[in-house]
Amino acid sequence: METYDINKIMAEYGDSDFGFSTESEDEFNLLVAEKEETVEEYRARLYQVEKIIMPFLTKLLKTAEQPIIKWPNRGPILEEQIQRILKLTRG
Repeated sequence: METYDINKIMAEYGDSDFGFSTESEDEFNLLVAEKEETVEEYRARLYQVEKIIMPFLTKLLKTAEQPIIKWPNRGPILEEQIQRILKLTRG
């Protein structure tokens, strides 16, 4: 079985390293702690979005057999819900 010179192979590809670098373990642990807080924050926001959307979707599902939906003056209601969602997802 032929053995390749890894250093020679690495030299062939030069500095094409995809742009990544390394960090110390302390830097990594700080980053992980920050991300965990961020994940919890996003989870809470997603739950708030769910609370806005699910009543609408469950009502649609419950009335799935009805051929016509009557929803007068829905514009302001929908705009308010859209604003609430955007505040959570973009705010």
